[in-house]
Amino acid sequence: MKKKVLSVLLVAALALSGVACAKDNGGKKSSSSNDGETKSVSLDDRNEDFKYEPTGSGYRISGLSETGKTKESVVIPAGVELAGSISGGVVKHVTFETDDDVKIVTFFSNCKTLETVELPANLSDLCSFSGCSSLKEITIPKNVTEIPQACFSGCSDLETVVIEGDVTEIGRNAFFKCESLKTINFPDSITTIGDSCFKGCKNVSEITLPSGLKQVGQLAFADIGLQTIIVPEDLELESWHTAAFNQMRNNYTVKVKEGSWADIHFDEVFTSTAIKEYY
Repeated sequence: MKKKVLSVLLVAALALSGVACAKDNGGKKSSSSNDGETKSVSLDDRNEDFKYEPTGSGYRISGLSETGKTKESVVIPAGVELAGSISGGVVKHVTFETDDDVKIVTFFSNCKTLETVELPANLSDLCSFSGCSSLKEITIPKNVTEIPQACFSGCSDLETVVIEGDVTEIGRNAFFKCESLKTINFPDSITTIGDSCFKGCKNVSEITLPSGLKQVGQLAFADIGLQTIIVPEDLELESWHTAAFNQMRNNYTVKVKEGSWADIHFDEVFTSTAIKEYY
């Protein structure tokens, strides 16, 4: 008889426990219910400077929030895609929460207040900074191999560019009208410099060409106030435009090694205002 009573009490206790659990679950969102909404709230809690949109694989930042538009410094959170633009606010300084690779594309384009950006160390594709007229300095991470077309076009305040890795190509108009740029330190890995790449960089007075250079486009270094070009002994161009180094306003000195490829092909590569000098 005692065993029967105990069995009945045990069944009742289990039933009550099940009801309580069901009520408890009913008062909470399950991990799979409204998952996108839960993550969006979580992102907003971490960083209220941006607007977020759900994607098939996560979330992306679509621009600055009203709060973000009032900030001079912002931090890009980890684990999100970037779309749209941060123009329209007063942002001057941008950093990233992690060094993970991320696609940036046009996120910074035409942000006229932007002065500095600390890009992720593992970034592989350089984005466009075209129209960022207040940008003063940039370090291009080691995994980037190309500076794309018009990348820094119109960055009139850009003074310092540091290339950490083995960039092989600089696209056409990449530094067009970067009027504050004074020095360009080319890694020897560069093989191609595109049309009008540095046209309008009127404060660049001296350059040392990369030893691996093979192709130079039309007006690549034209009319930038060049006074001196230093050509490495082992440089051998494969194709070049006759106006690549044209300096209409002034004579300029080209330093070459006697007997080198540049010495032998001097008159073919450089314009009539170039003065040869051996080093």
